[in-house]
Amino acid sequence: MPGIGYGWFYRQYEPSCKHQELDGTSGVDVAADEINETTGREAEGKTWLERVGLREDVVRKIVKVLVKDGYVQTVVKKANGAPTCHYKFVRGKLLELMDTLKKQERNPVNVRERSPKKAGKETFKNRDSLTEETTEITQKTTTEQIRLLLSGTPLSKISEKELVVLIKRHGSERVMQAADIAAEKWRRERKEIKNPGGYLQAFCVDLVVPEWYEPPHVRTANAEAAAERKRAENDKQEELKKVEAQKSKERDDYWHTLSEEDQNKFIEDEKNSSPIGKFIPEIGVVALAKSKAWGCRTQMITNTGITGEPTY
Repeated sequence: MPGIGYGWFYRQYEPSCKHQELDGTSGVDVAADEINETTGREAEGKTWLERVGLREDVVRKIVKVLVKDGYVQTVVKKANGAPTCHYKFVRGKLLELMDTLKKQERNPVNVRERSPKKAGKETFKNRDSLTEETTEITQKTTTEQIRLLLSGTPLSKISEKELVVLIKRHGSERVMQAADIAAEKWRRERKEIKNPGGYLQAFCVDLVVPEWYEPPHVRTANAEAAAERKRAENDKQEELKKVEAQKSKERDDYWHTLSEEDQNKFIEDEKNSSPIGKFIPEIGVVALAKSKAWGCRTQMITNTGITGEPTY
């Protein structure tokens, strides 16, 4: 990164954040609202939430543990014109941790007994602390993902405690799939659900995937494809409008090049030849006469290959 060096990277938070950006190295606070003012922060795919599905407070909590234990360094530098937290892994600490964990896997008892007061003990302490923090964060993130699936349905009223119990009992993947199927089923049938917790529990126990069910990623892909088709159709219609506007301008321009006598001939011809010519307003007759004059000109160009006014 320019001005920082090799190994640094940045990843912005979601645009809606209202917290403070904290530099774990220098302790400098940067108002998140300042960051929100830049259009670069709104760029698609640039936030933690869009990349890995983690909210700002979750990322901050993880980074705080990693910085405290010496595995990550942070510094606030400008990115896209806005103050942004940059991160760098402390390679030596990571290699030390990996080496210690490999030794533990080969002989966990001897590692603890051999150096209880040195790096091993401190590493285990840090690892256990990080594991507890990560487990808590993962569980919170999972319940939020489930609530997102249930949003807009009566199932969204399920309590946090009930969700945690279901996850411990059935596993997060099964609960998430059951929640998604239950929510989609309600959206199709709109039936009353008096006990959201019991209703979702029943889905988890007897999980049957209906034939009509499509997972979230399939629905997202279908929605994106439909949106793309709509955009293409809108672009096509806009192009047709532009073409028609250009043709209308050319017809009007050509009409104004005709003499008043020739214009009146086209108008009278339209009134006499069209079944509705005598019953529509004058402005409508003129519009039809313009089209007929343009048609005569086009036909003449096609037949003779030259441009000229029609002869009567």
